[in-house]
Amino acid sequence: MAPSVYKPIDCGFHDVLEATITQRTYTHLQYFTDLWEFTTVTGLLKNLVSERNAEGLAEYLVIDTGERIRLDRVVNVNGTFAPPFRHYHDFTCDC
Repeated sequence: MAPSVYKPIDCGFHDVLEATITQRTYTHLQYFTDLWEFTTVTGLLKNLVSERNAEGLAEYLVIDTGERIRLDRVVNVNGTFAPPFRHYHDFTCDC
């Protein structure tokens, strides 16, 4: 599967990510993987990094497991939805 072109995220949502990283608290995070699997994790957000690749510049969120998640694939952070995903519903269960 060919990688998709990175789409810069909303500045307001970028601020939410930065504030969450600064708080250093466990965070409920939902995102799409590189294979477009919808994933939910709870963990610490560590850092935001930029990387230039063949398609151009892309930004990533680094979480405590070391995984890097493209920012345009982050759906929800602690109940705050990224603007492109506002129509999504959280059907997860804390059972």
